[in-house]
Amino acid sequence: MIKIGSHVSFKKPDYLYGAIKESIKNNANCAMIYLGAPQTTLRTQVTNYKLFEYLRDQQEIIKPEDIIVHAPYITNPANPEKYDFANDFLIKEIERMNYIGAKYLVLHPGSYTKFSKQEALNQLINSVNYILKNTKDVEIILETMSGKGTEIGVTFDELKYVLENVKSDRKGICIDTCHVWDAGYNLEKYDEFINILKEKDVLKYVKVIHLNDSKNPLNSHKDRHANIGQGYINKEILKKIVHDPLFDNIPIILETPWTEEGPIYDKEIEYLLKK
Repeated sequence: MIKIGSHVSFKKPDYLYGAIKESIKNNANCAMIYLGAPQTTLRTQVTNYKLFEYLRDQQEIIKPEDIIVHAPYITNPANPEKYDFANDFLIKEIERMNYIGAKYLVLHPGSYTKFSKQEALNQLINSVNYILKNTKDVEIILETMSGKGTEIGVTFDELKYVLENVKSDRKGICIDTCHVWDAGYNLEKYDEFINILKEKDVLKYVKVIHLNDSKNPLNSHKDRHANIGQGYINKEILKKIVHDPLFDNIPIILETPWTEEGPIYDKEIEYLLKK
């Protein structure tokens, strides 16, 4: 089964109910939300989510486990000096996810800042182990990064190193097509890309896909998303990912930019679902 959706707004007054209403309007069967603005850790009370209305009217169309939550950008669980803040916040974020029954928390692995990359990777392992030990049910899904600045999680080797040292099974990878392209993985050599996933034994970890075109050429390390067919990645390759049986039942989430007419997720989903 193809699962496809997009990032949708989670805001007052309707919060969860409004987000899923928007997703259904786009003909989606999964969705991704931030539980607050991605640049802040401020959060509303869970009693404001309108969970009852969602469960009453919408859960048969988009199930709770198909609502992906993205952690805010400002948390850096890989920072050996500041990991406490990130860990404490992410534990509370997972508790909010438990309230709605969401399963996957997509997390940017973080940056090594003034430390070595290895120190940051090791701190990320410690942080993820700590967070999972102090929470339940939710899986932490590490997102592939484009390699700008001092980001970690740019290669599948780095992500595999972290995941193989996480003691829980509640873990995985989110492939972002713009990020892997910008990091140097050539999606247009599709069979070679899939072979990389198989040879490195990371395919088993892929739990979420962010499907985005890129405004920059291969290996640019820029991280600027483009609408489907408006960037450097062949749109037929992005469609191929959607229809690949390897990714059946994996939520595929669009994070493409808004246009002058606003978001066009409905049109992009319509295009991607056509064979």
